[in-house]
Amino acid sequence: PSFHTTACRPRNQVLPTMSENSKFVQSQDSIFGLDITKEKCGWFGDRTPLVLGAKNDKQSLKRLKQKCHLGLPPHLRCAVWISSVARAANPQLPVTETDAYGTIGNKKSIESKWEFALNAVFPNPADRDDAVAPDLGLTQEVLNQLIHNDYPIPEEGARQLTLVLCALQQVVGIEYSPTIPDIATLLLTHMPASYAYATIREMINDTSQFIPVSQKEYYSWCKSYEFYVQKQSSAHYKVMESCGALKPEGLDPIFKRFFTSMLKRKDVLHFMDIYLVEGCKAYFRLALSLIKLISKKELKALTLTDSESWWNEIRKKTFHPDFTLAKHLALMYPKAGKVVKLYPNRKMLRRALKYHEKWAADNMPIYVDETPPKPMGYIISDDKPITLAKPTIFRSNLAKWLPVSLKTTKLDLIYSTEIHGRSLAAFYNQCNRYKNTIVLIEAIVGSTTATIGMFASHAWNVNPASYGDGECFLFRVDPDPKCFNWTPDFSGIDDFESQAIREQYMVAKSDFLAMGANAEGTNGIRLDQDFINGESYSALGFDNEPLPGLDRNKFDIGVVEAYRLIREVDGSVVGEEEKVWDLNGL
Repeated sequence: PSFHTTACRPRNQVLPTMSENSKFVQSQDSIFGLDITKEKCGWFGDRTPLVLGAKNDKQSLKRLKQKCHLGLPPHLRCAVWISSVARAANPQLPVTETDAYGTIGNKKSIESKWEFALNAVFPNPADRDDAVAPDLGLTQEVLNQLIHNDYPIPEEGARQLTLVLCALQQVVGIEYSPTIPDIATLLLTHMPASYAYATIREMINDTSQFIPVSQKEYYSWCKSYEFYVQKQSSAHYKVMESCGALKPEGLDPIFKRFFTSMLKRKDVLHFMDIYLVEGCKAYFRLALSLIKLISKKELKALTLTDSESWWNEIRKKTFHPDFTLAKHLALMYPKAGKVVKLYPNRKMLRRALKYHEKWAADNMPIYVDETPPKPMGYIISDDKPITLAKPTIFRSNLAKWLPVSLKTTKLDLIYSTEIHGRSLAAFYNQCNRYKNTIVLIEAIVGSTTATIGMFASHAWNVNPASYGDGECFLFRVDPDPKCFNWTPDFSGIDDFESQAIREQYMVAKSDFLAMGANAEGTNGIRLDQDFINGESYSALGFDNEPLPGLDRNKFDIGVVEAYRLIREVDGSVVGEEEKVWDLNGL
């Protein structure tokens, strides 16, 4: 029975019938925005079941593989790709359920989960436009090359790719999987972002089935490939080993870039049809079969200087007008009897990948994520409109500089010269209850403007002595973002005067506000009581340059904003101090 009765249904709304729900969604190009034409196809219908005429699930899978070898009609790729992955990743489910993944009836569920992921990553929807894509181990340089040179991807397509990669990293928890950016790009050529995200999320349900999702798994894949090359052809192994093409970094065109630089675009998409049904078994078959394009006779005549020169020889074959993946499938899938000898089956491959994990753990380098951190969110309020913290890159840098325990917080405006007036007294009145505050300052020198600031570990209160601790830091977010953390004196010289100056973290007087000091009597940042004039000099311990820029020690003050921090998990205020005397109600 349906809960959508006429009484609660919006007027003139037509609910989809069961027949409409069982129809497959049509492909759409979310990367280039191109139209995808509908083609006649005798082996796929426009609704479930996915495979026509199969008597049982086993026969259905067999026929699906056969038809994917022929190539899918582009307008059905979205439905078939996501249904195929769901079938492979969830073998315990009946085919009727996995086929439903690609139907109109499942569209609302996929889109709602996608919106939930986006809201988790970007609490402020405006941040979606300025988001920075995580490279997942590909490196930012190569990712930028992928977006701007290799495909290249238009601005809106790059935005959709960025959203998918951000959600996979921050919601699904993928930190290292350099194959994913290319796979996501290819999926988006025939899918909305919601479906691409859902498809990859299903792919990692069974990591041995599709892609490596950790650095150890990735290096195990590389070592397993080297093992099978040596087992398959000693002649090819010697040549590839001598030029470095079997080292993990030498295998980038295969395992990092998903063959996108090795095959024509139509052949890569044809391979996707096969790969999303068969998983890593098809991946290794293609990788092993490509090297066979160079005969043993041709191997002897090669002069190779590095791994790239080896893959260039393969490209001469794959980009030849006569080469198509359809023809190459005969080499990938030879007649029965030769298959076991040439290529590993799924069971053998899983065993090899598991065996080489120890080698991977001992030999993989330390991975450093180059992706800027997730930007801090902020509380949206009509009563307290923010100005200086709005740019996403500013909040991303602040998240990078904050102590680890405060990275998952968001900004809440507690003071602004635009709201509370240009007064140090008003600043103290708004900030005196909150530890861990961020102050942003618009520093104006002539025709140039910089956004500078400071992080205070303690609450701002008028105090006859300096206070605070070494968690305080100075920074500039624009231009040329830099953070200047406080460091103790490790010289071993007992200079008490110098040490006293070094430990002037926070200075809060009735006539000025400052952070950091030096022997000349100036400060890292100093603001006067009317928030009109400010100055910035190098401070002992912070070792900062003048924050507005070199030779720009004195500046006019534009907007000043102070923010407290709110925990994203429970919405509690970080470092709020209770009032000693609460006179409310007396």
